[in-house]
Amino acid sequence: MAQDDTTKRASVTVQLALSFPKDKEKPDVRVYLFDSSERLVESQPAKESLQFSIDPAKRYRITVGPNLLEKDKAPSDLRARLSKAGAVSRDLSQRDAGTTISLSIADSLISLWLFRCINIHGNVRKFLGGTPPTYATICSGKVETFVIDLACSLVRLSNAELLTIKNNTLARMMGVELDDLARFDFIDFFRVSALAGGLSPLTGNALRNYIVAHRAELAPFMCNLIPEWAICYQQLPDSPIQSDGSFSLHHCFFFWEFPPDIYFEVKQTIGGVEREVADPDIMCTMMWEYDGTQAATITVEDPTAVACMPTGPDLGLLYVWPTAIGNIDLFQINGLETPGVGTGLLPGGPAGTAWGGTLPLQVIFDPNLRANNIKWYRWSYRFGAEAFAPITANVTHRWMEVVGLNILIHPVLLGPHPVGAQNNLFEIPDPNLPWININDPADRPFAYFDSTAGQTPVGRSGMVTLKLELFDTLGNHVPCANAGHGGIFTFMLEPDAMDPVIPAPAPNIDANGDLIFVLRVDNNPTVADLPDNGVSVSNGAFHRADDCGMLHYGAGTDHVGIDYVATHPNNFIDWSLSVTRGFHGVVASASGNTSSASTFTRDASVLLGSCTQAAFAVNLYSAARITNGYGRQSQYDRSDTIAFALLHP
Repeated sequence: MAQDDTTKRASVTVQLALSFPKDKEKPDVRVYLFDSSERLVESQPAKESLQFSIDPAKRYRITVGPNLLEKDKAPSDLRARLSKAGAVSRDLSQRDAGTTISLSIADSLISLWLFRCINIHGNVRKFLGGTPPTYATICSGKVETFVIDLACSLVRLSNAELLTIKNNTLARMMGVELDDLARFDFIDFFRVSALAGGLSPLTGNALRNYIVAHRAELAPFMCNLIPEWAICYQQLPDSPIQSDGSFSLHHCFFFWEFPPDIYFEVKQTIGGVEREVADPDIMCTMMWEYDGTQAATITVEDPTAVACMPTGPDLGLLYVWPTAIGNIDLFQINGLETPGVGTGLLPGGPAGTAWGGTLPLQVIFDPNLRANNIKWYRWSYRFGAEAFAPITANVTHRWMEVVGLNILIHPVLLGPHPVGAQNNLFEIPDPNLPWININDPADRPFAYFDSTAGQTPVGRSGMVTLKLELFDTLGNHVPCANAGHGGIFTFMLEPDAMDPVIPAPAPNIDANGDLIFVLRVDNNPTVADLPDNGVSVSNGAFHRADDCGMLHYGAGTDHVGIDYVATHPNNFIDWSLSVTRGFHGVVASASGNTSSASTFTRDASVLLGSCTQAAFAVNLYSAARITNGYGRQSQYDRSDTIAFALLHP
């Protein structure tokens, strides 16, 4: 509050006549003293008579209104909120010093000063990608909360701008209606149709009122349509994000403001620089008529946002749990728990989906391993019956130090390190440090297996056994407890998405008490070839296009053939072929998910359409059905393009 000069003081007495509503909750009323610069000098709880000390040489204003102090502090928008609440004011001039002023407030106004207080709460997470999608907890930063006034926002738009928004909304609704019909979802079709029918004929203020009245239903169709400059909002106090990703803000609203429409943004300060890491479209993510009973889930999609590494569950035993390769859960591997019996492939296509490229291996380590003298791990691999070779690529994880809201990031090289008689060991992270996940392929994996084995131009392919070993502080090998090996920790595996994690069965444990499982790796590229002079016409006779790509046909019933080769040595392929005519777009196409070396044939009339003569482009693309767990390995894709022209005669 502002501080007055105390050299010359006088008092002013305020007599209040407050008519509180009978048999109803009494609102908390307060009397505020502002100086001529609109600064709050003092405030007191309302009562029949109270006094303020003033400088008789200055001007002041007395305001009677609801108690808006937050922990005895005035909010930054105090004057605006008092004005919105209809607070009653009286200016004080120099002649009012030493006098008494009277103010009367009727119950019809006081009854508007009742509050509804709620906790605005929820969780913040970072989207990591993957299918199904995966997330990490955002455990530091702040959530900014806004109350959005949609009616005010629509008034800021001209009728022409509003009409454009309506037309775009109706177009999106039509797309949903067509999709509903295709899926025979008539309940949703009638819902959307009724909503669109009410919206379609309206303009001007009638349109504004309809959008406000049906805002929750219309919002999914209005994403990114209302410009940000038009949004009317009130920003509430910030909420710090807690270590478990939660946030909470206790806030009181006038009962006539309740329930509010709430919107969130997220900011983090990294290395002293504050950044907005979540600023989604308002209509898409608004929580309409929020009453505090539901938790908000804020999803951050900024790839540079700092998230925390997940901690393992309490399974009631000391464990090590290999969970995934990239974002693909291990349980999707055919034969995970029967090494040497299954295919080692993932689902997808007639032949399945192979592994390839560099595979990031994910593990959850029990937080009590280090306290039980287990500090190091090592991944190894072997093709077929070869000897195991250690995976030696550097692994660096990062932890954060939070000073205030500022995040300081510290990298730690987990390995490889020589320890005792062992080489290429990697440290199990200290569970007491707050490890973070900013860049998932860099921050989360515990090993990077180059499945090509460094061979070029074509990497290695075949059945690969992966092995995970554990070591104590001095580098001595520690066997597991699985399959009767008598160790103090247990290797865990998740058999499928619906079952809980269980101890890895005996086939996954080798003679030394280490974990093993088998993958099918394939680093072969696909083939996409459109052979030279591979376009022909047959009409009893057989003619190929010349070197300039010119091909003569006699009638529309002539067969035009296009030779193509789309193959992969092990059928891990999805291919597509398209024929484009001039500026008319694609006029014929074919696709497949097994190797194919054949001739694509169409009648000349099908390709030519309304043209008598035309030029064509043929595009062939073969995509490798091979993944490293984060994405398809497009380095093994191939493509080819040729052109030809059909001439008559």
